[in-house]
Amino acid sequence: MANVQRTKKPIKVRYNFGIVLLGVIIIFGLVFYRYMKNTTLEEVLSEDREIYVPSFASLLNGDDEEIEENNATAVSDSDSESENSDPKEIVNPVPESEARTSDYLDSCVFIGDSITYGLSSYGLVSSSNVYASVSMSIAKIETEEIETQYGTMTVLDALEESEPENIYVMLGTSGAAWLSVDDMYDYFTSFMKKLISKCPDSEIYIISVPPVTSDKETSVETPISNSDLDSFNELLLEYANSKLVHYLDMNSYLKGGGSSLPSSYAENDGVHLKYSTYELFIDYILTHVAE
Repeated sequence: MANVQRTKKPIKVRYNFGIVLLGVIIIFGLVFYRYMKNTTLEEVLSEDREIYVPSFASLLNGDDEEIEENNATAVSDSDSESENSDPKEIVNPVPESEARTSDYLDSCVFIGDSITYGLSSYGLVSSSNVYASVSMSIAKIETEEIETQYGTMTVLDALEESEPENIYVMLGTSGAAWLSVDDMYDYFTSFMKKLISKCPDSEIYIISVPPVTSDKETSVETPISNSDLDSFNELLLEYANSKLVHYLDMNSYLKGGGSSLPSSYAENDGVHLKYSTYELFIDYILTHVAE
């Protein structure tokens, strides 16, 4: 019988996928270890720093000097940017400044209750620049509609329409007789949060709530405590500092060194201001503009 020559079959090389995957993981782990060895945890976690990411080849070749040099450069550049930044500086209460002319008031919007409304009713500020009403209170500032040059709308909607350069907010007198200091603060901060969001480019001033006369403190009908107003104003100052907005200490200015509003400054109710007091009010605004 003729010999049959058999052809050799090629040898098949079988790969174990699990072993290959394990090898990849080990190599990756070694590479990551070398990277972490040359990068501090602070640099990795920092949100403000741009960290140099080395190439895969440099990690395998052990180019430690290259990694350290580039990371040091990235950190140095980030630190330089921080030093060159110009954060907004706020000095509160706003100190006395060079007096502005009355034209400055045209760039301002005044927000508030009946006390603020007096600025326009006495003709000291244009009615188009006063977002206030006799019935307004700190509890209704977000919801009550007022008459504006844009129509009848809420204060917040009017601000969105006008986008004023300067905003002055004075709220608290209407509400102090029946609301706690904490409740007034909650209403105030809720409104301010929305105001700041709608007017990010405006200079914002919080005006401390004016004092009342000593007779108003002891009146039988709806008395208002100056000590409560003082406590509320202290919270407003803290809030202004935390939000980097301006604070005007109108309360202390109108007290004139005393503990209450002089009776000569007030109408018969001991709360609302006389025309001559509003003139002092405006003078204080014009001589306390943040630089």
